[in-house]
Amino acid sequence: MMHRLVLIVAISLAGVMAYTDATPVRAQEDAATCASAVWLEPGAATPEAGDAGVRTIDENPAWLTAELTDACSGESFALTDFAGKTLLIETMATWCRECHAQLTRLAQAAAQISDAQQEDIVLVALSLETDLPPEDLAAYAVANEFPFVFAVLPVETVKTLAEQFGQVVTVPPATPHVIVSPDGTIGELRTGPTSPEDLLALFAAARESSTP
Repeated sequence: MMHRLVLIVAISLAGVMAYTDATPVRAQEDAATCASAVWLEPGAATPEAGDAGVRTIDENPAWLTAELTDACSGESFALTDFAGKTLLIETMATWCRECHAQLTRLAQAAAQISDAQQEDIVLVALSLETDLPPEDLAAYAVANEFPFVFAVLPVETVKTLAEQFGQVVTVPPATPHVIVSPDGTIGELRTGPTSPEDLLALFAAARESSTP
């Protein structure tokens, strides 16, 4: 069943025992080395006024409009800033080996996206570790060369996500991920491994479904 939305990201849950086979978090010295700085600038991702088929902010769930902070750049943004684009959001945790594996598959898919398509696809990983310092999340992104936008989810935003998608969205090893189409349609929450090929097919389907 399709829900209504506007976004993509990865979330990590606090207080769960760490896995040892994912790349460990370390302090980062230069946020500019984050791959997300190359992928996109969140502030430049907003649609032009009057874009047809894109929901207004008043119609969006609270988790889409919540203020987040890009762990790499330190800039504030909301998922609604990416309205009019294909948005993939994944909730994750830095200690989660399943998250690391799925983010690696997502990175492999991203490597196959053309420069032109990169302007229309946004990948967001939201950490459920609500008390994780942003610099530690940025270090995780740098160490693994993940070309996504990373942000730590506030407690209240985790709650609003769970209200819409159920508690599974707060379980990092389930690798919850959802796609928001350019027209604002929120897709079905997916869990478990999704291959790079299937991810690319989902991106294409989201674009096609929004084409008049």
